[in-house]
Formats: sequence, structure tokens, C-alpha cells
Amino acid sequence: MENITTLRQQNEQLKAQLLNTSLIHELTKVLHSCTNLQDIIKTLLLAMQEIIEFDRVILFTINRENFCLQPESSVGIPDEDICDFTIPLGFSGGEITDALFLNRHILVEKPDAVNDHFKTKLKSSSYLAIPLIKKVNRKCWETKSCTKTACPAHGGYNPYCWSINGSGLLIDARDEDERRAACIACPCFKVEGVLWMDRNTKNTPITSDDITIVTASVTMAGIVIENFNIFDALEKANISERKINNKLKLINNELQVANARINRDLDHARTIQQGLLPQDLEDTPEVKIGTYYLSADAVGGDYYDVFNIEPGIYGLVVADVSGHGVASALIMSMGKILLKTFSRNEHSPQKTLERINQTFLSEIKTDHFVTFFYAILDTNNHLLRFTSAGHCPIILLDRSTGAGNLIKADGLFLGVFPDMMLHESEISYKPGTIRMVLYTDGLIEAKKPNDEMYGFERLRSISEKTLDKDVKTTVYEILKDQKIFCAENTSPEDDITLLVIDF
Repeated sequence: MENITTLRQQNEQLKAQLLNTSLIHELTKVLHSCTNLQDIIKTLLLAMQEIIEFDRVILFTINRENFCLQPESSVGIPDEDICDFTIPLGFSGGEITDALFLNRHILVEKPDAVNDHFKTKLKSSSYLAIPLIKKVNRKCWETKSCTKTACPAHGGYNPYCWSINGSGLLIDARDEDERRAACIACPCFKVEGVLWMDRNTKNTPITSDDITIVTASVTMAGIVIENFNIFDALEKANISERKINNKLKLINNELQVANARINRDLDHARTIQQGLLPQDLEDTPEVKIGTYYLSADAVGGDYYDVFNIEPGIYGLVVADVSGHGVASALIMSMGKILLKTFSRNEHSPQKTLERINQTFLSEIKTDHFVTFFYAILDTNNHLLRFTSAGHCPIILLDRSTGAGNLIKADGLFLGVFPDMMLHESEISYKPGTIRMVLYTDGLIEAKKPNDEMYGFERLRSISEKTLDKDVKTTVYEILKDQKIFCAENTSPEDDITLLVIDF
């Protein structure tokens, strides 16, 4: 008979455990179906009241600013009874704060009639307090890269560092209240709040089975809340990212519109600049001309020209503004206008460049400078007068003898110094025997992929080898030689100008 009674008791216990497991399973499904944090909390509180039959349930959350617990949500109790009900988080907070910082449930069967907050405020004769803990993803010493291995929390299996006795060596707290204040301010503190519950009308005792099912339900709710917070944060981040992407699309569209406008302006500037450069220079009985020009950008800072000053007298010029692009192109355009203006009644290259330099210094405020080679070819008297303001060496070849001379810079560049220290030279020649090769430094400073420059000597060598060819073929051969040296797909880093002139 005794055995039958024992079996019946065991059977009842198994039924109760199965019922508890079923309740937890059903509650878990309901919690996972909630779409916001308020529904999760309300579902948990109602489950405590309806399923586990607690009369009153309150969720206290942490007020970090005031260092206290305050009611967040409740069932079975009027709001006006707890609207001003706060509990200090310090040691004087009693069992409910101990449950929070010890990370375990506390059952208070006989509350102190004087000091217990729930006895004095809510007339509770016994109650249960359980912390609502979110899931911990990383341990505190990993998150903070803590090296204090003497700390009990360091390397331990318990991820809830605030509940470990003697932990928190980084805090260096003077008492328990300071330690608790430091804990709730720490990002590793994963307590959502504390659930308080009692049976003030039923007066049925709180059993171990009650505590088991409540603890399991609260633990599951904590995991659901943490997952919800994570997904909510991701959703907010996605919304923020979409807003940022939309703004970037608008900005990108504005940039495309602005870029299109800039490109149109650059195309217009290129057209204007091309109009400033000589178009299809025609050969004369006295002068044969081959030219090439390539800007590194949409517009460039190189300038060349062969123009008639008087019958039988020509101006020969090649110039290079420092840098390249719009600013250089603008300065180049002004240089051309000044040259054409000052060369009309002046047959001295030196005086012409000095006048241009004076205008640059007085009228054009810029950090750019200009190298200038300017010569006047007098085919009537077979004379060449020239000066070079900081420009790279010009190659002068005698077709009759094959001899080559260099015309090096004998002065400073334009636009910087009042005194350019120019020197003008003059040579006589026999018609049909002289070839002049004029260029800018973009030609000789072009590089191989290994940064080796084409250089002046290679230019002089190919110029001498092509002396028997006409000027246009010579231009082609020089450019071909440079391109083979630099590699076919190498883009120019600077503007390139080349003139080959026979006279």
C-alpha cells in the first residue's frame, strides 16, 4: 500500500513537471510571436499572473540617473499604488536589489515589518524577486581586454561578472554602493530589471515548482528581449543606412549634374584653347613647320606659335606654364595675347619678354610661372635673334654639316622676378640648312613604368637620326620613339608640345 502511494506521488510530480514544461514551451512560443518590447513584457507579467497564479506582478527597471529601481509595468495592482514607489539600488534596497546583484531568485517568506519596502508599501506577507537578465554575448574581461587575472571574474565560466563575489578590480570601489553604481554604468551589465511577485489574496505558499517555472520563463524572456533588442538595433541601423544611402544618391546625382556642367565648361574651354593655338601652320618657301600638341588634362598650359610679324619676319615661340589644367591654360592664353600685342613693333625678343614679365608681375597675381623661348626669324636678312627665359634647351641642327648646337636658357622664367637677367643672341644662317627642334619638358620628362625618363639625350639622338626626313615625318618619328620608350598605354603626366622647323 505504501508503494502504491509513493508511485502515485511520483506520478503526480511527473504530471506537474510535464505541465510546467508544457507551460514554458507555450509561453516561449507566445514570447517569440511578440512584435515589440512592450508586448514581451506584458505577456511575461500576465503569464506570471494567469498561469502561475501570482496575484500581483511588478517589473522594476533601473533608473541609472537616480540610482534606484522604479516600476515599469505591472498586473494585479492599481497604477496609483506604485506610481511613486522607488527602491534605492544601494545596500539599503533590501532583498530585491540583492536578487539583482547576486543574479538569483530570492524568496522572502517573512518580510521585515519595519524595513522591508514591500511590507510597508504593499502589505505583502511573502514575495518572490527574480532578476530579468539579458543574454551575455561576451565576458567582461574579453570586452574590456582586462589583464587583471587576479579578478575572480577573469577566465571564469560565469559571464555575469557583477554577481561574482570580489570581482570588479578595475572599478576600485570603496564600498558596495560604489561597486553597484559602477556595475550599472558598465556596458557589460546585462540586467533588464527585476520581477517582483506575490500572492496577497490567495495566501498559497510559493513552492519550488513555482520558482522553477518562473525562473525558466524569466530566463527565456531575457533571451527573447536581448534578441529583440539586437534585431531592433539592426533594423534601426538598416533604416539609418537606407536614409544615408538615399542622401548619398541625392548627393551623387547632384555631383553628376555638377560634373556634367564642369565637363561642358571644360569642353568649351578646350575649344577656346584650341582656337588660341595655331591651326594648320602653312609652309612657306622660307619656312617648313611640323607640330604636335597634347594636354595632360582637358586644357593645358603649353603654348606654341609661328606667326608673321612683317613680310619675311616671323615670331617663333614655345612656352610652358607651371602645372597644367584650367589655371595654367588661362595664364597661357594671357601670355599669348601679351606676346601678340608687344611683338607688333618690337624686333627684340629680350625686350618683348621683359615687357610681358612686367605685366605679369603688376597685373596677374598667381603662384604659377612661365618658361619662354622666343625667337624672331628674319628671312630677308637670314638672321635669327632669340632669348630663352628658363626654358629647356632648344636643338639647332645644321643640315649641311650635321652639326648640332644647343640653345640653353640664359635667363629666369616669367612671372616671379622683376629682373629676368635675359640675354639676346643672334646668328646668321644659310637658307635651307637649319633645323630647329622646340619642345616643352612634358616630352623629355615622360617616364617608363620604372620611372626612368625619356630624357634630352634620346631626343637629341632621334633628332639627329631624322635630319634627312621632312619636318612632319620627323615629328612622327620623335613621338614614336618616345612612345616605344615609355610603353604604349602610358598616359602623359604633363602637357607635351613639339615643333620641328626648317629654314
